[in-house]
Amino acid sequence: MKFPITRESLQTYDYDREQREECIRAQVAILLDALCKDFEREMPGNQQEKVFKWRDIQHKISLTQRQKDVDCLSRLIDKIKETFVGCDIQVDAYKTYISIDWS
Repeated sequence: MKFPITRESLQTYDYDREQREECIRAQVAILLDALCKDFEREMPGNQQEKVFKWRDIQHKISLTQRQKDVDCLSRLIDKIKETFVGCDIQVDAYKTYISIDWS
């Protein structure tokens, strides 16, 4: 539950939906943390090209996924954009990697 909360939100509150949302938020947070750690670790090798590619994302998502019917990739991309301000964030067509370009 997110506070502050309105009367209308309380009247339409759905516990199951709220639990699913919390699982998705937790999953995105875990993935973002892993990406940031990999980014820092690989930064020395990426400084010349100014591009970081986080590979095998479908596998990484499946390792943290609690909700099988949810595609959290779009939410993860939104969080990456909030974290890497002004950088170009792209996902390849097959959704195998995310690139962060700061050139």
